[in-house]
Amino acid sequence: MADETRGVMIDGPDTVDRDDAVWVDRDGGGWRLTVHIADVDAVAPLGSGLDASARRKVTTRYLPDGHIPMLDGGGEERATLRAGVETPTCRVTVRFDDDGVAYAGEVGRGRLADGRVLTYPQAAAAVRERHDPLHEMLSEAHLLARTLLTRRRAAGALAFYDLRQGFATTEEGNLVRLGGVQRNAGYVIVQELMIAANEAVARWSAEHDVPILFRNHRAAAVSPPRDELLEDLTAMAASSGNRDLVEKRLAMLMRPATYAPTVTGHYALNLPAYTHATSPLRRYPDLVTQRMLFAAVDGAPAPYDFDELAALGEEVNAAIRERRLRTAERYRAEARKETRRQLDTAAYAVMDAETFRKILKLAVTEPEPREGIAEEVVRRLDGNRLPLREVCHVLFDAAGDAWRPVRERLGDWLAEEPSRAVTGLSVYAQDRIGGPISDDHVRWDVAPTGTAQVPRFTARVSLRLGEERRDSPPRTATSKKDARSQAALALVSLLARIGDRSSDMVGEDGPAGAAQTARTRLVPSDRHPVMAVNEYAQLGVLTGLRFTYERDGSPHEPVFTCSVSAELSSTGEDLTGTGSAGSKQAAKTEAAADMRAKVDASLGVTSG
Repeated sequence: MADETRGVMIDGPDTVDRDDAVWVDRDGGGWRLTVHIADVDAVAPLGSGLDASARRKVTTRYLPDGHIPMLDGGGEERATLRAGVETPTCRVTVRFDDDGVAYAGEVGRGRLADGRVLTYPQAAAAVRERHDPLHEMLSEAHLLARTLLTRRRAAGALAFYDLRQGFATTEEGNLVRLGGVQRNAGYVIVQELMIAANEAVARWSAEHDVPILFRNHRAAAVSPPRDELLEDLTAMAASSGNRDLVEKRLAMLMRPATYAPTVTGHYALNLPAYTHATSPLRRYPDLVTQRMLFAAVDGAPAPYDFDELAALGEEVNAAIRERRLRTAERYRAEARKETRRQLDTAAYAVMDAETFRKILKLAVTEPEPREGIAEEVVRRLDGNRLPLREVCHVLFDAAGDAWRPVRERLGDWLAEEPSRAVTGLSVYAQDRIGGPISDDHVRWDVAPTGTAQVPRFTARVSLRLGEERRDSPPRTATSKKDARSQAALALVSLLARIGDRSSDMVGEDGPAGAAQTARTRLVPSDRHPVMAVNEYAQLGVLTGLRFTYERDGSPHEPVFTCSVSAELSSTGEDLTGTGSAGSKQAAKTEAAADMRAKVDASLGVTSG
């Protein structure tokens, strides 16, 4: 018969609040798991001063330089499990078959007579080293933990460990970073066996009709199937570049778990019932559940009725929610402080994309650009390294007159590909309403205004954002897409307080008529060269417009050569333009200027 008085406490090296110990034996072809949980109720009985203080604190709070115990006044020290000291416990016993399926569970009072203390790295070393006196037991514990993890993942739980990179999922399906001492088998053993013990307590309580504080969890209504989220986690292990995206996606989709005396299931663990029972030294809900378990096994009256449990659950949920909000605000304040420090360093050229995004968002709130930041914006734009969202931050949020030159440059960039302006409007609307937008926020009116022989479409776009009402002038083009793009460009120009980059993109009677129109109403001479060439293509003056690039020079001083080619619609003449510069964007500008000069010359007109 297994000795149920043994247990190993596996924690971090600085842990002083030890509230659980584990032992794993072979049981036929499967395993027998025994978990001893500190009898905290014996030290802090219901109604005592320690209990009232623990209820106010809800949990132990861990700080970089220590912790604030939930049980103060020496209560934590009296209740903690200790090596070599026989202590009363709440004992949870679970039996598993060789596939890791739990087929029997038992909850009762117990005693830990032979308790031993290990750190996570020491437990991992005992798994590896055959001569260690705990090698056999911890090897079985590790095998059971890996079997349980495999089974949980196969069942759809959001369970993931990457010990090499130092990441794991929490019970709520969120990614967390692991400390150095946690990146080993010892940590996995504790996590998996505690989940198994808590699940067993929840199942036992439901089967014996014992109301406790169950731990319920759900995902957002828009959350994709679990297998898709698991695929994201698996892909993240192969490519660390996806980590931030996966972390943010999970944080957005997973709702905080809550406590209640009724069972609604746990989404991230994919369990019908779950609870927290293994940490009564650190979490008040675990202490409440321990009292209910002891009353049930002792045949004593329950210390709480159902309504009292429900009220306690709501009280704890509210306290945790408020603490989470305060913590998030503190982190935001610290992040703003760090962003301000980085903005003050002016080392913009060496900043990665994420850091530059943060400091740019802060910089545009100032009336004048910091020295060097406007130049860095243009440099990143020319190097195709400035995302459209950052372009929009400057266009729409950099309100001071000193920002106008860089806003004008970004307006030219939008005009080179007017379809960008459509996305730019969506960014503006999302930022102003603080969330997803609908057709009620951005309203389009596109109508055919030409003939079958000469198709034309006229578009208008309107923004309806609360009290804000903005409308574009009508813009006409030979396609719906171009008409929409020009209308959007007109409205973006208005919102950004820059000159209107939009125009009507039609000729009089198709390509030939477009050429005639060009003679009498050419693209204005001050139009950016790339925009001007694109406008000629949209007018039908040019067909088959194409830009190509070559790179030469050293890695530190590259030289880009851009070639642009097209056919003049009215004569079929092939035209080319070339340009060279230190960036692709500047080379493209030079090539477009060369091409524009040749187009104007072929049409026999001068710009004006």
